[in-house]
Amino acid sequence: MPLRLTTDFNGLFGDTLCLSHEETCHTPEGEHVVVTEGMSAVALEPDSDEHGNPMELFATGIIERAPEELACLGSRWVLRIDADGVRHRPPSRPDSSG
Repeated sequence: MPLRLTTDFNGLFGDTLCLSHEETCHTPEGEHVVVTEGMSAVALEPDSDEHGNPMELFATGIIERAPEELACLGSRWVLRIDADGVRHRPPSRPDSSG
C-alpha cells in the first residue's frame, strides 16, 4: 500500500513533485515519517472544485532524493509522478491509499 503524504502542489516541476525540505515527510494526520528512495507514495493536498466543494489534488509515484536543481532550492525528497499524472478527487478517508 502506498504511503500517504501531504505536500504543496506548487512544488510541481513536470513529473517531479517536491515533498519535503526536511529529512522526513508528513502524513495527512500530521505525523513525521522517514522515507527512502524507491518507496511508493500518494501525495495529497486539500483543494476545492469550481463550485467550492471540497476536493483534493493527488498524485501517485515513487519517492526519490531531490535532483541537484531542486536540492539547491532546499528540497530533500521528491515524488516521481507516474503516468496517471496529477488528478482531483473527493477527499480521501484516512484508510484510503489512493
